[in-house]
Amino acid sequence: MSGLDLLQKISDVDYDIVLESEEAFNKKAKNRIKRWMTIAACICLCFCCAVPALAATGNGTAYEMMYSVSPKIAQKLKPVNESCVDNGIEMKVVAAEIQDNKATVLVTMRDTEGSRLDETTDLFDSYSINTPYDQSAGCSFTEYDPNTNTAAFLISIEQNDHILIPGDKVTFSVSQIISGKSHDKYRLNPINTDNVLKISEYLSEPPVRGGAGYDSEDIRLIIPDEKNAVNLEEGVWFTGIGMVDNELHIQIRYDDIKNTDNHGFVYLKNKNGNVVDCRGNVAFWDENYKNSYEEYVFSIPEAEIKEYEVWGEFWTCNNGPINGNWQVTIPLDKAD
Repeated sequence: MSGLDLLQKISDVDYDIVLESEEAFNKKAKNRIKRWMTIAACICLCFCCAVPALAATGNGTAYEMMYSVSPKIAQKLKPVNESCVDNGIEMKVVAAEIQDNKATVLVTMRDTEGSRLDETTDLFDSYSINTPYDQSAGCSFTEYDPNTNTAAFLISIEQNDHILIPGDKVTFSVSQIISGKSHDKYRLNPINTDNVLKISEYLSEPPVRGGAGYDSEDIRLIIPDEKNAVNLEEGVWFTGIGMVDNELHIQIRYDDIKNTDNHGFVYLKNKNGNVVDCRGNVAFWDENYKNSYEEYVFSIPEAEIKEYEVWGEFWTCNNGPINGNWQVTIPLDKAD
């Protein structure tokens, strides 16, 4: 199912249910579920329709892109037309609307000098959204138009204890953009489960940066075997496998994640094709805080491990980010 299909199917989900779902699934791999939950939350902000105003104000392309994702949102948004340009990329706030303590904003990024953007464009968690009040917010990619080299993003804002009023302003800024990302899923043939050894030496006080499934401070982690590391694809390396406390550990290194957002996950398949997900994972930095290791833990009996294949799914981008300083202050108007 494509992202746009998913949006259409979840467009009628209650907003509170979306938030509960996001919290429940937050332990899953990085931004995938969080991103779609945020989009769903945006869609649920709008309940009635008004006459579309964007196409008549020079934003026909942006309106069409938004309309293809959610007609409800497209019909509610009002023109803004605030923009700035840096490093050949124009950021434009096309439209916005408010509904009580929630706001929705449509932003586009257009490459005025070439074709550096594509359908994988990501703001790389480098954006910030500021309002005069405490708030929670998110930004999600919606669609890319190759004819104009334009990527569109939807921003959702919810004030914690304040009703947004006409005249309130929101400042949206971005410092990095990445594109040219790849997504691959395949069997990890270099990882052999026929003879998995028990690990007897472990990392000492690794700089843990995250994890899920258990207390990451108590887990024992494999010392990366850099000498025999196997390159699975550009930016992704297999650095260790073994039994730790009667559980299978598989370790992967993701290169230069602060500039590439390389990430992924590992899972097992038995001979019938049934998938077994890891019961938990821990991510930790290398000594230079540049590359990130992730160790995936499976509760599989040692005698049965050889019956499983190791599979991986990875998102990589090794081109480096487009750096800039994009910032626009957005006046909000009350929805009709």
